[in-house]
Amino acid sequence: MAYTDIDPHLVAPKRFVTLSHLSQVEQADYPALQESTDLSMPDLSKILRDLEERGLVEISKERKNRYGSTLVRLTPEGRRTFRNLIETLNRIAGN
Repeated sequence: MAYTDIDPHLVAPKRFVTLSHLSQVEQADYPALQESTDLSMPDLSKILRDLEERGLVEISKERKNRYGSTLVRLTPEGRRTFRNLIETLNRIAGN
């Protein structure tokens, strides 16, 4: 394994922590993601839009009572991609 096996786009710290959080939950809303990643709302929105365009996350809007909520989840492809990334990083690290 070589460093060329790693997608630099996905190991960028802000994307990596976002993917990491989403890999541990079924879905998350923006406030939960913002709290766990410590990202600003503009950064989080930009990252999620980018990940959605790549087919790695699904974003849906839901209404509860009078309030709306935006939910984010990894797609099956997103889960597979993140799992492969972690496996590659572990192999390179010798684990």
